[in-house]
Amino acid sequence: VNDYAISNDMVGFNQLLGDLKQVTKPQIIFEATGVYSRRLQAFLDMHELRYVMMNPLEAKRKTKDDLH
Repeated sequence: VNDYAISNDMVGFNQLLGDLKQVTKPQIIFEATGVYSRRLQAFLDMHELRYVMMNPLEAKRKTKDDLH
């Protein structure tokens, strides 16, 4: 999945957890957006899931570089 959106609450996080169980080696990457990303980060840590949290400016630059 290239782009994935969930609600920023337990309902969305549990949806994500269920979907991740269907993937052999999930790669979780999200932008560090302050209070919004902290909830997801805490949930992933609680479930011992590995992730990469990117600076939003770095993510935007990386996306632009991938398009060229």
